[in-house]
Amino acid sequence: MTLLVFLRLYEFQSGKLTAESFSVPQSKISRCLSRLREAFDDPLFVKRVSGLEITDKSQRLYPILKKIEINHIDLAQEINKSVESLDSDIIIKAPSGFTNGVLRKLYNCQCENHCGSACVKSAVLQDNGSNDEEMLLNSQCDMVISCNPSIHVGIQSQKICEVTDTFVVAKHDHPIWDEIYKPLLDRVLNYPVILTEVMHFNSELEATPLKQFADGRMRELKVAAKTNNLNEIYDFLTGTDAITLVVSQGAVDYLTNDDALRAQIVPQTERAELMRNKPNMTLYMQTRKTERKLSNCVKNKIAELISTGANGCIKACQLSR
Repeated sequence: MTLLVFLRLYEFQSGKLTAESFSVPQSKISRCLSRLREAFDDPLFVKRVSGLEITDKSQRLYPILKKIEINHIDLAQEINKSVESLDSDIIIKAPSGFTNGVLRKLYNCQCENHCGSACVKSAVLQDNGSNDEEMLLNSQCDMVISCNPSIHVGIQSQKICEVTDTFVVAKHDHPIWDEIYKPLLDRVLNYPVILTEVMHFNSELEATPLKQFADGRMRELKVAAKTNNLNEIYDFLTGTDAITLVVSQGAVDYLTNDDALRAQIVPQTERAELMRNKPNMTLYMQTRKTERKLSNCVKNKIAELISTGANGCIKACQLSR
């Protein structure tokens, strides 16, 4: 407060007005001025009939101390902005195929406690990485959607849903759609394939369900590319004769948004053979056990959106019962 007293005395040139600006007795301003005079070894302000007279040293000190005040205000504002950002921004790490439309739907989500405000002021959506758990523990993200529950003592894992379907996606005029006399997955093996869900499901080629299916048929699996990026998948499929298998309704909706690509669900009898050595993908929501930022409303909404992205609206409702 002492430096602020100097600035107000300089600006008001009045001890009374300075005291009023701080809502303190004038005697307190006098004590602050005494400390200032001792510290700077100068009278600083000389009392005259017309008001306070400013000394040469005060004139030199004022721009320096004023700059300190301005910088202090700027710093306080930046700190406040950071605190507000910490309170409102939510960083979610999730597989891209399950998050189509999540940001928009979260933005439009209204709180269930009748406060009338949005649940999430700002959400950041990032694809999964190899160090998601570490980032979660270090508060570098707030939620991780993963295919495995965490065993870390500081992380809470909640099952969201089980993914129950597989879809074949290719160009709308791809010859695979005309070969209706053959089982769908047998047709797939005739063409180059883009492997998706690389982080979660197809990280090891030999353990990939489609690779094992091909081996069981004594057929070769021709892998054209590996990616989780839906934009890359769309671009690749529209420009080549490649095919891909995706497991989420959200990925199907994104890839078939126009007439360039077409999708067909794999019949359950074929899918059972495809997945004979691998269980269905199960999605889990991971959060810090000490997490206070995420309300139950937000967590429930994200779980609902991810379930819908995985299995579509109808199946998501059935699974949540």
